[in-house]
Amino acid sequence: MTARANQPKAKREGRILRLSAEDWVAAGFRALVAGGASALKVEPLSRSLGATKGSFYWHFSDGADLRTQMIKLWRRLGEAEITGAIRARGLKGRAALAALIERISVVPHDQLGGAAVEPAIRAWALEDLVVARAVADMDKLRIDVLREFFAQTGLTTAQAMLKAKIFYASVVGLEMLRLTSGADMRACLMAELDTLLAAPRQGPKRPKRARTD
Repeated sequence: MTARANQPKAKREGRILRLSAEDWVAAGFRALVAGGASALKVEPLSRSLGATKGSFYWHFSDGADLRTQMIKLWRRLGEAEITGAIRARGLKGRAALAALIERISVVPHDQLGGAAVEPAIRAWALEDLVVARAVADMDKLRIDVLREFFAQTGLTTAQAMLKAKIFYASVVGLEMLRLTSGADMRACLMAELDTLLAAPRQGPKRPKRARTD
């Protein structure tokens, strides 16, 4: 999740703190980062927001409903808005890939879990089949977009798919490395892009053998 969402804001009316569905979803992401999938329970989320469980059930039918809305927001911010913004600018090929790097290198807002949110979602997928399917779908969608952009640089379909997968593997790895070692995700991805789009080296030509017949 790398697109910037509007920071959820609870509204105070008199002495009553009115929470929106977005406030609860954001709290869900923070809880996921802090405590894993087991932290996505109504009571601890309510305590973290200083709200009652009644406020939660005003917006969601149950915990599964909250988790569904979390995944929907992740899909929107983590892919749809990013790709849509690049397409709206009419960018293609290398320019599109460079713009993509700029967008995905932005650290998500702390209200939505910060830099740890994508690794946390992947860890969640190891415990929940519904989330695992959502992550697999997201991975396929992102790789397809990358394949399209790489193909626009003149690569064959097979070459574009291979480079898309290599690039995406770098993205997933760097999302963890910037947490553990402070890796500069933008700089690393730009270097990777340069490598992937570099013209293949031409080896020395072998001299032709003289014919003996």
